[in-house]
Amino acid sequence: MTAITRAQLETLLNLQEIEIQKKAVQSILDAVAEKIAALDKELSAFTKTIEKEKQALSALQEQYRELEEQVHVNTALIGKIEEKRRSVKTNREYQSLLKEEEQLRARKSQIEDEMLECMSEMETLGQKISAQEEEHRQLDDQVTSDKKAVTLEASESETRFADLTREVKAVEADLTPELFKAFVNVKKMCPDGKALAPARNSICMGCHMNIPPQTYNELQRFDSLKLCPFCNRILYWDNA
Repeated sequence: MTAITRAQLETLLNLQEIEIQKKAVQSILDAVAEKIAALDKELSAFTKTIEKEKQALSALQEQYRELEEQVHVNTALIGKIEEKRRSVKTNREYQSLLKEEEQLRARKSQIEDEMLECMSEMETLGQKISAQEEEHRQLDDQVTSDKKAVTLEASESETRFADLTREVKAVEADLTPELFKAFVNVKKMCPDGKALAPARNSICMGCHMNIPPQTYNELQRFDSLKLCPFCNRILYWDNA
């Protein structure tokens, strides 16, 4: 069994605490990219919504121009028919032109109604887009602000992570290679990454199982490394 002193145990506990802090800081750093991606996604989705509305507005404007052109063509045809009516010589021709003119005027009226409806839709959609663009500007400002905050958090976390890494190296230097290897191997087997667990009242506080009385008694001597027979964590006596 690997020998261990009380001082070395304290060093291992210190190392574990630093490792826990490093893990927490790493979680923050891992979340930074996700936060920024989520912010960009939100802004991008809103941008696409506005672009879609603008495309709809553009289609309405094109439709309005086509209707307007039809009115111009229709008006020109009515003018030609009126001119023809003034020069016809028979009543039959006159009635025929008059009927054609009435049909053109009816179609012109229908087109003008469509233009009014189209204009109303354009106005409503234009107002909606204006409101969305203002909301987009506000969201853009908020996203920019949030990104700065997240980036600052990342910068502070990166600095803290670097400091903790140096602390780990410093603490490792106070351990024997054999003891440090044992710590690393046990940590790999523990889901929560905690290689050490206190033993209190004959119970391993890592897995909450009862440990053998002899093992519990030996822990109090601090002469060798003891592992929990159930979770394999390194045990230390906690008389709190």
